[in-house]
Amino acid sequence: MKREKSGKWVVTKSVKEHNHPLLPNGRRSSQLSQTMDEKDAKIRELSVALNRERRRSAALQQQLDMALKEMEEHSNHLSININNVIQNVREIESNTFTKPFS
Repeated sequence: MKREKSGKWVVTKSVKEHNHPLLPNGRRSSQLSQTMDEKDAKIRELSVALNRERRRSAALQQQLDMALKEMEEHSNHLSININNVIQNVREIESNTFTKPFS
């Protein structure tokens, strides 16, 4: 905006993203404060929801970590059992083929 010599204000440049509807004096400030209160309430609401989801995510991550640890321990146990079975089969095969037939 620019003030002319006559004292009138003239719009010289308009940025669409910076504009808002023009309201009569008095209404604008009350509507702006109402809008700010609504925005503050929405921010509080979203902040509470975000904190709740962060706690939920942390709890789910902890459960996932415990499940993965259990799976790893079970996998190690199965590997040991499989190796024992393989070793026993080899011993049986070794004894069967090394003993002479009677």
